[in-house]
Amino acid sequence: MIRHRITARPIALACLLALPLSACVGAANPSAQRATELATLVSRSIACKAGAPKRDTLTRFLQAEEARGATAEQIASARSTYVTVSEAQTINQGIRPERCTSEERVAIGEKMSAVRAGRFDGL
Repeated sequence: MIRHRITARPIALACLLALPLSACVGAANPSAQRATELATLVSRSIACKAGAPKRDTLTRFLQAEEARGATAEQIASARSTYVTVSEAQTINQGIRPERCTSEERVAIGEKMSAVRAGRFDGL
């Protein structure tokens, strides 16, 4: 049992450091996967000044996931994933800011328009 914990920690850490978070979340919880994409989009839109989310974006996203048939556990996981990814994106942008191209800004702006309208199907 101790051996399992010792090997599981480095694997989990490697997953978090070496791969995008969405690769660690996997297809086991599609709501968490979409939450990762939403958090990344929102963080990038703020960094690129391509449109800010509404105050209730996360709440509306979780309601949309519930309407899709997500379980209470999937909703909780999606909420946690969104918060974690948002915090990580904020820290990363502060440490190593990434410039935005005009093409990226336009694409993000279009996606954020849909998010602000409560349409999360593109995630």
